[in-house]
Amino acid sequence: MSRAASEVGTVGCHPADAPVQVMPGSANEAVMKDQLLDELLRASRMHTSEEVAVFDRTVQALSGLEFSSRELGFLFSIFADDTPHHEVMWGLLHLVETSDSEVLISALVQSAPYMRRLAPEWLETFICRLLNSDLHRDVLIAYLKNMASTKGAAEVVFLIEALNDDASDSIRAKASVVASALM
Repeated sequence: MSRAASEVGTVGCHPADAPVQVMPGSANEAVMKDQLLDELLRASRMHTSEEVAVFDRTVQALSGLEFSSRELGFLFSIFADDTPHHEVMWGLLHLVETSDSEVLISALVQSAPYMRRLAPEWLETFICRLLNSDLHRDVLIAYLKNMASTKGAAEVVFLIEALNDDASDSIRAKASVVASALM
């Protein structure tokens, strides 16, 4: 198999659709990505087994693509604590986590006010996972220092301070490090 052929992703959003090829970096990547993001949103409530399958396939089709802060904000808006299929939503979390640290943290902080209302458990999960990574933790501290006056930063700092009181010893220690660095 040629190198170009191995870099092609196959995307099928509906069982009746023929596979669509997406070449990373190609001109049609942006159009396909927008279509996939729309498809993901339409299936995000996952009320039927078909929606669950479409959601899962769409997350897989998006893997390997890079996301802007705006696109990550869109992906964060899909998280909901009341989803009946948390295991499929974990696939979306893993997809988002592959993004560049600075872009990921910027989008998460900007999305925090929304997530705090509709997906507080997922927001806490993301924050705990950032705290557990030395690289992400350092980027998070720097970002929160620079954006301290924003509502999103205030939400994240509030959550980190709350983790000091109600989390495992490991998370509490890392939350304390971040909180101390922000003073």
